[in-house]
Amino acid sequence: MVNELNATFKKVILLSVLTTLMGVGIVYVLSRSFNSPSPPLKPPTTAEKVDAQVGLKLAMTLQKAEYGLNEPINLTFAITNISNQTMNYTYSNPNFEFWVYNDTNNEVYSWSRSQIFPCYVFNMPLKPGESLTEVLTWPQTCNKTFLSEGIPVSPGTYYIVGKNPMYRLQTTPIQVTITKP
Repeated sequence: MVNELNATFKKVILLSVLTTLMGVGIVYVLSRSFNSPSPPLKPPTTAEKVDAQVGLKLAMTLQKAEYGLNEPINLTFAITNISNQTMNYTYSNPNFEFWVYNDTNNEVYSWSRSQIFPCYVFNMPLKPGESLTEVLTWPQTCNKTFLSEGIPVSPGTYYIVGKNPMYRLQTTPIQVTITKP
């Protein structure tokens, strides 16, 4: 009987020690997760628009969200067939377009304004998962009117919206900050 009590007593002590250690471990983990600073949130550098009915996804990607003044901003556009079958993608010029707005929601730049495009429309097969890409550049200038053509923008916050004119797809805006060098 004494041996059984000793064995039970040892089990109770062992269980108490393990419970205490687990409690200390949980408290430590919780204290680390609540006290450690979160990394700062970075603005997104990719925006997209999906049209499941048509079977296309338009994506616009920037290399970063902050640029120095007068640093060209390259935008990579991709139109992707998200359907499970090959489609005849209708292509015309321009295939991609973007507009830039300032922090008061006034348009300051349109990529296709002041450009001349040959008029053509053709179809090309686009297999499932296949993309068509193009890189366009915003030189950080205005072109809203003939008088503002080529005037550099000021440091500040801007919003870029990508478009595919033929399918009327438009991305959500990507916020870009332009800083003094």
